[in-house]
Amino acid sequence: MVDRASAGPASIVRIERALGELLRVASSPKVHEARLLATGSTISIAEFRFLRRIAEFGQVSVSQAANTLGVSQPTASRTLRQLESAGMVTRAAVASDGRMALYRVSPAGRRVQQRLERCMHQQLEDALLDVPSARRDELAVQLEELVARLHDGGRKTGTDPDGGERSTA
Repeated sequence: MVDRASAGPASIVRIERALGELLRVASSPKVHEARLLATGSTISIAEFRFLRRIAEFGQVSVSQAANTLGVSQPTASRTLRQLESAGMVTRAAVASDGRMALYRVSPAGRRVQQRLERCMHQQLEDALLDVPSARRDELAVQLEELVARLHDGGRKTGTDPDGGERSTA
């Protein structure tokens, strides 16, 4: 069996490693702790992920939160209850289905989310301080394109993972 990571083109391996390291650093407890100290917040990394997702969608059910964040329903339910207890989200029953509830970010949750996001933006700005504006713009475009392609299951044309030609359909 071929080890694809070592067999792939050098640039693909470098990109994969850099993305992995970026994800590790961005979600590290040490970096999150620095954000909490800078903002006076006490929210966990998981709770912040939920808060951002709820804010993005406007409202979510437990199952929607679980699906979009890739966690189990019990984990989503527990995290949403914790956010509700902390006053970060509000819960409202769905009139047509009394068993289902929708969660929305509360004003307090919005303030915490915004403080943490401002801190994250400042961290990125500091890290990119010496990078020219044009390179920043190009990096943003390339990252957005990469994310879109990954969401789409990869490129629409080119080769499949086994090296064969892939159709454009």
